[in-house]
Amino acid sequence: MMYYTWHMDTPRPGKTRVTSVSLRAETLEAIRARAGKQGVSSYIEEAVQRQLQREAIDEYIATSEAEHGPVDQAEVAARAERIRAHHTAHRGESAPADAE
Repeated sequence: MMYYTWHMDTPRPGKTRVTSVSLRAETLEAIRARAGKQGVSSYIEEAVQRQLQREAIDEYIATSEAEHGPVDQAEVAARAERIRAHHTAHRGESAPADAE
């Protein structure tokens, strides 16, 4: 088992606890290569937070579809394209009103 502890210059918000995680050697090497100054712990924290957000979104979609029926994929694609076009044309400005 590999252990890796990193003390960051800037503490993360919220309480943290030290834990042990087993990773394949190749995975840990890839994380170290990508994490840089951010550190392995922060990199893994951010990755886990993104996964938790994805799972929460999936749960929300499942609940919404159970109540209202399936999402219209054509409408999703059209809105996504509108958002992409807006961001391409207006980098840094606010999103279109119906994009949320």
